Amino acid sequence: SNYGLDLRKVAPRCSYKMTWLQIVVEGPKGGGFPNAMISIQDSKQMGKLCTDRNGVAKAAVKGCHLSMIVWGKDLQSTIRQVNLENNKSGKQTIYIKVNSKCNFLLNFDMDSSSGPLGGTFDTYNTVQYQYVAKSGGHQVTGNGIAAAGNGNAICINWEPLTGSETGSLKVQAVHPTSAEISILHITKQNVGAAVNIPPYIEDSYKFLICSNAYPADNPDFAEEIDELIAYDDDEELDLLSFEVDGNCAWFKDLDDLTDRENTLLALDWSGGAGSTLEGNAYILDCNGKFATVELPMENTYLTGQVWPFACLCAGAKDISGVKVLKNQDFEDSIDDFNARCDSVCP
Repeated sequence: SNYGLDLRKVAPRCSYKMTWLQIVVEGPKGGGFPNAMISIQDSKQMGKLCTDRNGVAKAAVKGCHLSMIVWGKDLQSTIRQVNLENNKSGKQTIYIKVNSKCNFLLNFDMDSSSGPLGGTFDTYNTVQYQYVAKSGGHQVTGNGIAAAGNGNAICINWEPLTGSETGSLKVQAVHPTSAEISILHITKQNVGAAVNIPPYIEDSYKFLICSNAYPADNPDFAEEIDELIAYDDDEELDLLSFEVDGNCAWFKDLDDLTDRENTLLALDWSGGAGSTLEGNAYILDCNGKFATVELPMENTYLTGQVWPFACLCAGAKDISGVKVLKNQDFEDSIDDFNARCDSVCP
């Protein structure tokens, strides 16, 4: 017995009456998405719907809790849980934003340099990341935590560029126990990219120079730097106060750059000779400011994969004294690059 209690006055309306839904599916570039499929599970049954040419579907459902899955051609599946307990009118509009299928893999690479906790990065192999992918007027952002190394990757959507469209992908990633950040800035699209996590560096430094360079035909891993080279008037300088670890090199001080004229910096990937590398290099100063430059589209001409990429201007103390070299001419000699340093440095 309910002792005269009217359950309709205390139970939510959806528990004893049907609710009419209008489901609006918004496409990756805005606007209604036609012909999207919707699986919907209410308290009684599962059904399937399809959006009309305006991206709208309608259904009558029973119960207060619904589960919906939206999918379609070239779309990522999207799951939505809906609670109707607070609905009083019996009508509800639900908006669901869908994204394009992911098409670009980000591989987070990490060497086994000692970490600050006495273990190795292999022991603590998670990274925190955020990215912005732009294609023409379309932009996708994301962030999260990912596993590094061992072939792990996350899949993101970077819309293919068409015609005269321009685009870019910017990624920043850091190991939870390392103060050093990895910066990937590229404009060329392929199937993926490698993002290298810098080693834990106990030394203080003036400049940290790192690369996210990876073979174009195998972007699963980052190519390690063999050497950082500095040139002054076509003469290779003997650098004494820098160290190389994995994909990074750093200056402890600048005293060994003799007269401190404009100095050309180059990276050497001798281990990757013969293959085309993609990606970028970046220079980070002790204040956290950085400059970045993308590898040239074609670079197999480089002997032993030596790439002149930046100028350390005379008297440079922070990133304002660093000039990266873009639009490189493949026929340039080291002497030509030194001349460019003289032209871009104040």
